[in-house]
Amino acid sequence: MFSHCQTKSRIVETWFLHKNKEFHRRKLILGICPICDSDVAALVETRIKDGKMFRQVFYKKKVEDIIALLINQVYYASSDAVKKSKTPYGLCYGENKEIKNSKGEIVEIRQKRCDFFGCKEPIFRDKPSYSSSS
Repeated sequence: MFSHCQTKSRIVETWFLHKNKEFHRRKLILGICPICDSDVAALVETRIKDGKMFRQVFYKKKVEDIIALLINQVYYASSDAVKKSKTPYGLCYGENKEIKNSKGEIVEIRQKRCDFFGCKEPIFRDKPSYSSSS
């Protein structure tokens, strides 16, 4: 979303803000720089008059100032959307694990479907028919 220290910052939370006289579709994206651990924020809003989108990025001390200014305008945050299901949903990725015996040979392969909310679901188990020792 935004970069600091020549690397992309990870997003911690997104605040969706109430619309005001001039802007709608407002959100404040909060993040942390993985290199220097400084706060990073981006305010994204669309002007009602002409539909032009504005984006402002804040770093370090200015992030604290913008949070203090906008905290009363928060409609809801991304952390408020609670996941109800225990099965993975949305964008998923695969996780493969090799189960080895005491000799170091692969005795089983397990595959799981995982989402970015921490839910995992086993989808495949296989006992390999080949020998892993060379």
